[in-house]
Parts: sequence; C-alpha cells; structure tokens
Amino acid sequence: MSALPYVYAAILDVLGYRERLAHDRKRGVLEFKDVLQNSLQCLQDINDAEFAHQTISDTVILTCADRLRVVDFLTVLRDVQVSFLVNGAFLRGGVTFQQHFRSGAITYSHAYAGAHELEASLAIYPRIVVDHNIVDMFESSGNSDMLRGCHLLCECNGVFFVNIVDEDNWQTLYEKAREMYRAESARIRQVEGVFAKHLWFQEYLMSSPHALPKSERYMPGIRVWAPEGN
Repeated sequence: MSALPYVYAAILDVLGYRERLAHDRKRGVLEFKDVLQNSLQCLQDINDAEFAHQTISDTVILTCADRLRVVDFLTVLRDVQVSFLVNGAFLRGGVTFQQHFRSGAITYSHAYAGAHELEASLAIYPRIVVDHNIVDMFESSGNSDMLRGCHLLCECNGVFFVNIVDEDNWQTLYEKAREMYRAESARIRQVEGVFAKHLWFQEYLMSSPHALPKSERYMPGIRVWAPEGN
C-alpha cells in the first residue's frame, strides 16, 4: 500500500451549538446565525490554497499540506478561536498531522479521524488540543525552537493546546469571557459541565503572564456553607 500525503488537519466545534439553535427556534430569532457569520469573517482573507477550510453546520475544518508551515497554521487556528470568542462563542477542537486523501467527493483521512478523536476525547474545555506527535516530530528533528519561539502552544498535564492569549488581546478576551459567563450564569446554575468550561477558561486567562495585576476572577469560588452572618 502506497503512503498518502500527510497534512495538518484541525476540526473545531462550536460549544453549545444545539442549545443556541434551540433558543433561536423557540424565540423566532436568528441571533446565533449572526454569531456564526461574524465569527467566520476571519476566514475570508485566508488563501484557501495554503490553508483549505470548510464549514459544516457547527464544525470548522482546516488543513495545511506544508509540514514547515506549522506556526502559520497554529496562527490561523488562534485567529479563528479568538474570532469566535470575540463574537460570543467558545470553540473546542483538535489538530493532528496524519495521512490524508481527497479527490472530488471522496475523502479518506486519518488526519480528520485523529483530529476528531482529540476534539471529542481530550479537548473537553474551550481549547484546540494539539496532537503530542506534532510536538514530538519537531523535538526529534531538533526543530522544537520553531514551536517554542512562537508562543502559540500551552501545555498542562501533558496536553498541548493552542495559546490564543497575548499581551495585546488579554483584556479583550477577559472582558468577553466575563460577559459570556454573566449572560449565562443563571441558565447554567447546577449545569456542571458548562460551568466547568467557563471556570477552566477563567483560570487559563488568570494564569497568563499577560493578566492585568488588578483583574479579579469573575466566577464564584468554593465556599463553606455555614449559618448566615458567620
């Protein structure tokens, strides 16, 4: 069996898609459609020959065939995630570098399958998980400085993900994330899965070296339940 070309492939899903769609249908509005359209404006200026992309419902799929364009590809993924966040939506996704074949209506892709597995099993929070094999590939070839120097990767508990926070956008992302949480806080009371995603993102922001010193956490912490007044 001849080997297929390798590509970077990312699969990104919008968190809360079904709930927001149901909200629009119930109220007879198109609010979430506007969020999707505004968020995807960031892809309009991207050269499809370099970074192929398509959107199917709540899923954004991107590929890049040039192994050495990894930093550029991570930059595209960062920009897409930031665009969705600024427009009021969290993304979750995965990115891999594996074999890929596409011709006309036929798509056979280990890269898509791997990216989907990462998105579904490991991303969990609003983040784009990067396959550790990509990091290993650059480490083993002695080119890890390319990845380390771009500041586009974070690592926590052995999981790598795309870093979307920098000095210029920290405050904007903080304010948008806080606004999203406050808008949802009543609806997600006792909905622990959604609460955990907001909490994780808050801690990601607050752990950034670019966090403003006097910024406060916008989500409630754990408290001991005791008689009132104590």
